[in-house]
Amino acid sequence: MKKQLIALAAATTLIASSLVGCGSSGDTAKTDSQPETAEETTAEETEETEEAVEEAAAEEAEAGGITDEEVTLRFMWWGSDARHEATLAVIEQYEALHPNVTIEGEYGGFDGYFEKLTTQLAGGTAPDIIQYNADFITDLMAIGDVFVNLEDYSDYLDVSGFDQNFLDIYSYWDGKMISLPTGVNGSIFLTNTAVLEKSGYTVDDIKTWDDFIAAGKALHEADPDSYLWNIDIYTLGTDVFGGMITQLIGDDAYNADEKKLNFDRDDLLKVFTVFEELYENDVVEPAADSAPYELEIATNPKWINDQFAMCYGVTSNIYEGYYDFQDTADVLPMPQFEGAKESGVIYRPPQLMAIASNSEHPEVAADFLNYFYNNEEAIKTLKSVRSMQPTAKGQEICAENGDLDPVLVKAIEEAAQTATVHQNLNTPSEMAEIIQDAVEKIAYGQGDVETITDDTMDLLEEAITRQ
Repeated sequence: MKKQLIALAAATTLIASSLVGCGSSGDTAKTDSQPETAEETTAEETEETEEAVEEAAAEEAEAGGITDEEVTLRFMWWGSDARHEATLAVIEQYEALHPNVTIEGEYGGFDGYFEKLTTQLAGGTAPDIIQYNADFITDLMAIGDVFVNLEDYSDYLDVSGFDQNFLDIYSYWDGKMISLPTGVNGSIFLTNTAVLEKSGYTVDDIKTWDDFIAAGKALHEADPDSYLWNIDIYTLGTDVFGGMITQLIGDDAYNADEKKLNFDRDDLLKVFTVFEELYENDVVEPAADSAPYELEIATNPKWINDQFAMCYGVTSNIYEGYYDFQDTADVLPMPQFEGAKESGVIYRPPQLMAIASNSEHPEVAADFLNYFYNNEEAIKTLKSVRSMQPTAKGQEICAENGDLDPVLVKAIEEAAQTATVHQNLNTPSEMAEIIQDAVEKIAYGQGDVETITDDTMDLLEEAITRQ
């Protein structure tokens, strides 16, 4: 663990310093895992890309490809329309370089993705190339040896542009490099300061969860149509819950090695009490009103009409068109418990890419990932659809082209500097669902918080016996 803490500190320092150039200018970021309007590409950009791909194809033809065999790969990911279109464009570029290779995209929204992936991995029918979330890893690797060791394909895949400390933390399992990060991601309280002003509070005034609740109560009293926080129950019960527990205990919620909880009933009650107060004091919209926009909070009419002061998410989920208050946008540091042991701030890959162990052509899959991560045209096409680029080359291109929203860059920079060491990546899905169910009961007022806490602790302890 000590080695991991040192690695995380080194990684955040190195990556934070590299982000400075990317914030010098910026259009709105094109990142999300929810639906959106796709980014328009000008005719001039399209023509330049086509010319570059044709030139590269000619060079590739002279050099010879990996194989002359007809190869079909499957590539599975989730995301926004912009992510889909950019990824499909990169696939087309690669296929133009390798006419004998066909890559079939299997893509959609996030809902049901994890269940589908685990079923395919367990049945040996998984796609060749797989995008997954960092917090999937415990459940995925419990299935078996489902991913190849990417270091076995170093002749095809160059990872020298990645920060090795970042890879050490997130890309390895049992000494094998099983994946590569798709970007650099930080949590963000994206704030419309013009709306927040109605509460009488500023970003600098809100330090603790008590401050946060007081500001939300004041805002709703000043304008009954407005709420402080645009948040859905799913995110509240996952990323926010994990961050708040870590603030209290200075550790991950679950110890996977010893198969035990690192928090006790009092810790859980403190977090659940804050959740209850969020709803009781109108800091957040009533659960029934926000439910239709779960995982799609940017489509909530109150968000569109500037009736929320802020939202919470990760930078990879803030896409072009997500918000329209650029002139009054700022980043609120995550509120803290008094005496917090860690910040609770997320700083990790938005997703990771792996090659399934059942792939019949892992070397071709590795070559495609090399193009995906390292080719200049691919980087220019993907831009920030999976948050900030993960390689030094990608970050340089982002700095030159101004492809990132400066507010998101600020959030990533602050996350890199203040990130919580314990990122809660090892909680089994069964236990995460128990917590999620409890948060939903609190949100809908289905029981008192003391009883919900007791019941949740009992269910979690029972679930541990099945791990």
